Amino acid sequence: MVITSYDEALVFLRELTEKTVGGSGGSVLVDGGLASGKTQLLNEFLEEAGKADVQLLTASGAKMETGLQMGVVDQLFRGIGLPAGLTEGISRMLTECSAGAGCERRDECAIETLGVSTVREVCAALLELARTCPVVIAVDDLHHADRWSLRQFLYVQRRIRSAPILMVFTEWDRPDPEVAWFRSEFTRHPHHRFRLPAWSEKSIAELVAKTADPGAASFAAEFRRLSGGNPMLVNALVEDSWGGEAGGPPVAGPAFGQAVLACLHRWEPELLTVAQAVAILRDDATLDLVGRLAGIQAEGARQVIDVLTAAGLLTAACRFRHEVAEVAVLDSLSGPERARLRVRAGELLFWQGFSAERVARYLLAADQVPASWGVGVLCDAAAVALAGDDISLGRRYLELALTAAVDDDEQIKITKVLAQATWRVNPSAAAPYVARLRDAVLAGTLAGDDVVTVVRHSLWQGDGETTVKALDLLNGSADSSSAQVEAELRLAYEWSYGSSHGRFSDVTSESGRDPWASAANVLARLWTDGGSEPATASAEHVLQSCRLGDTTLEAVGIAILALVYGGKGDRAAWWCERLIEEADRRRAVTWQAMLGTIRAGLSLRRGEADTAARQVKAAFELLPARSWGVLIGYPLTTSLLANTELGRFDVAAELVRQPVPEAMFATLGGLRYLHARGRYHLRTERVLAAISDFQRCGLLMRERELDMPMLVAWRTDLAEANLLLGRTTVARDLARQQLDHPRALDSRTQGITLRVLAAASPVPDRPVMLKQAIECLQAAGDRLELAKTLTALSATCQELGEFDRARLLARRAAQELKFCHAGAPAPDDVAPETGEPDGSTAEDLEPPLLSGAERRVAELAALGHTNREIGRQLFVTVSTVEQHLTRIYRKLGVTSRSDLPGRLDD
Repeated sequence: MVITSYDEALVFLRELTEKTVGGSGGSVLVDGGLASGKTQLLNEFLEEAGKADVQLLTASGAKMETGLQMGVVDQLFRGIGLPAGLTEGISRMLTECSAGAGCERRDECAIETLGVSTVREVCAALLELARTCPVVIAVDDLHHADRWSLRQFLYVQRRIRSAPILMVFTEWDRPDPEVAWFRSEFTRHPHHRFRLPAWSEKSIAELVAKTADPGAASFAAEFRRLSGGNPMLVNALVEDSWGGEAGGPPVAGPAFGQAVLACLHRWEPELLTVAQAVAILRDDATLDLVGRLAGIQAEGARQVIDVLTAAGLLTAACRFRHEVAEVAVLDSLSGPERARLRVRAGELLFWQGFSAERVARYLLAADQVPASWGVGVLCDAAAVALAGDDISLGRRYLELALTAAVDDDEQIKITKVLAQATWRVNPSAAAPYVARLRDAVLAGTLAGDDVVTVVRHSLWQGDGETTVKALDLLNGSADSSSAQVEAELRLAYEWSYGSSHGRFSDVTSESGRDPWASAANVLARLWTDGGSEPATASAEHVLQSCRLGDTTLEAVGIAILALVYGGKGDRAAWWCERLIEEADRRRAVTWQAMLGTIRAGLSLRRGEADTAARQVKAAFELLPARSWGVLIGYPLTTSLLANTELGRFDVAAELVRQPVPEAMFATLGGLRYLHARGRYHLRTERVLAAISDFQRCGLLMRERELDMPMLVAWRTDLAEANLLLGRTTVARDLARQQLDHPRALDSRTQGITLRVLAAASPVPDRPVMLKQAIECLQAAGDRLELAKTLTALSATCQELGEFDRARLLARRAAQELKFCHAGAPAPDDVAPETGEPDGSTAEDLEPPLLSGAERRVAELAALGHTNREIGRQLFVTVSTVEQHLTRIYRKLGVTSRSDLPGRLDD
């Protein structure tokens, strides 16, 4: 017969009970899967039957009592309410039968005779009992009953059609050859048999509604999905989710995990073994692999998996329905056994040709490495992980491989890759690996490309001795690095020290030489020749060709600076943003931090002090100060300058107090740091301390042949300090020396120096110099220095009695300064000739208001700039300037430029 639900099965048993009370007997066999609710159904049925006028006889099979003859029958007559004479007589017969079956001196025939006699007498006793009241016999887990008890039930079955005796048995539906004869004989006679199905959503909804509140029944579908309809798991979910009170959707917790283990421990040990194999293999679980890992034949594994799937523990894809179930099964294994299974699983996948990353996952989880093949698998998996920028996983593979590597060359190879991978996220953490490589370099046992890693890390840490030794080995090795790697190393050296001091060969003729070497040579001359067209062209080639890697970061940095010094600041900023996005995407923390520092430096050069301070702070959050090595000078300098300009002297003071490695002062970052610290001292009126820093900076630059004004304009700083001491002549001489310096002077440095020279010059001479300074700074795009220069020119105009122009200049300086401090967006560009920025024409505006574009043209014209100069500064044509001026004159009611200062002030 077909039963479609738990409730339907209960109703059917209730109806059979009523028939039994009416005098008609029968037998029922209820089977079902693992933990399908058979016991719960039988208990609920007995609870209802106990309310009727029937005699209940109950028993339960147990695997450990299968050999106890008549053991299940004996349980039936231990119940309460039976006549004393009946229980004593039955007990005596069963004892004699059991003793006779266990007696070795009796022959088979005697044992059989005794057993048959007992069966007959027990059946007679049951029939006699049924004459006084209906009898219900209920046996749970019949598949664990002993052989003579099964014969007893078959004997009774054949004699109860007209007796009020109802027998209800439950058994597991998994085929069992030992009791197949019982099912065959049982089904030959009148009977009822049905399989108990998994709980439906309706049944679960009714249970949930009883347990919590009616509204909770809406989660029945989710309960069904997580439990597969397994009653034990459903009840466990209810306990975990609500604890008797209604709440949100079902949550699997400790009770659920315990219920899973209870299901697995109820029957054969193969259930737990196979479940553990599935938990170990997870997404790699297949019938073949599960069987091999569990140590059973494929057919046996298939049967167990079918049982677990029918029980709701596994899905059709051989996966646990919930992670809690998987964790519970894994926790049932001891640590050593779990590790053994994981290594075995990895081995199975390895010999079946699975990818290295899938195999290595098991070795990593086991924290063990089979020496014969495991090291190679882990290294291959690490290479895949690092190529995909999963640096953390790649490092874990390599660290585990290193513990098992026995060959020295293999250990060096793994250590090198570990150092490179670790440097990406935390340079200081790479120190232990680099130390081993450094020892090999100093011992002369490391050569070729392996030396490259040592060079880079030695540069980062300021280890000059190891750097020189490593470079000597690299240049003298027959197996030297490629031209690209050598070029990148040269740029890395230049990034740190500003000069390679003959460590790398130069290109005298570009024909026949590698283009990477040529580009490196051109960029290396940045510190001596300054920005140039060849340098910016080479920078673009490097940036387009370099993919961020372990040897390219400094090359990228110096290429960006070449664009900056070549007057391509916008292009440098574009490249910087693009590379930062790539570094972020590839989760390379060191790259993000260094590129973030470069971006902050670009922001500061544009006068965006507040933006620069925030950007360098973000770089320090990515990479703490201790991880920067000697390159700490770069972020520290930018932060110190930005906070000093913003007047945040307490923050700047903390930065000055921060300890720095002594080796930093041998690098370019050290020179910049001395300049920044001197600026801080200057702004806080510690003029003598500032002079000391500027003089030391100049001395170091001259000693290293790096006296490059655009790198650090120390003479300009020193001139400004002398002005504060009233030493005007000294200041003027220093400023002129700076302007007359034989090496390249970029427009920004020139503008700043002109402003300082003007301050050291007579008042009547200042306007010309300050106007030139303004033009330089506008071209450079540094709005902070431009604001300072506008302020200086305003003060000069005030002294010269040009009050209208002074006010106009002061207002413009305030606007620039506000932008620098607040990080506000720059004003919009001059509108095209066809109309205004908002799309309206000049005639649509109410006079005498000027548009943003007109206001900028008017201000420049009021300052005395020609139409051509205005067009060059605002990047528009002379015709556009003339059209703007026409509208400006009409709106303001003036006829010439000389009237503009006073009218603009109004």
